[in-house]
Amino acid sequence: MTAATLCGALALGACDSNASAQNGDTVIIDFAGFLGDVQFEGGTATGFPLKLGSGQFVPGFEEQLVGMEKGETRDINITFPTQYVPELAGKDVVFKVTVQDIIKE
Repeated sequence: MTAATLCGALALGACDSNASAQNGDTVIIDFAGFLGDVQFEGGTATGFPLKLGSGQFVPGFEEQLVGMEKGETRDINITFPTQYVPELAGKDVVFKVTVQDIIKE
């Protein structure tokens, strides 16, 4: 179900399709993870649905998506936990994230 469906067809009242993402919203994102200048394996997706505040991603990732708007691209800087895959454990990485859509909850 898209934001347009929620706002229009269900007539849930005034709805701003450009409203920023908040905890509890589902964002549809494209992302690519980089260690230095190199994109790392397994750190890329397109059209990925992520409910903000779900804890599905590593700590610090979801929190930095709060406030983003549809179409916005942002660099998300995180440090992987030390108990992670050896190639990335404890490393500082950057995810280039674009919000394709926001589904308000």
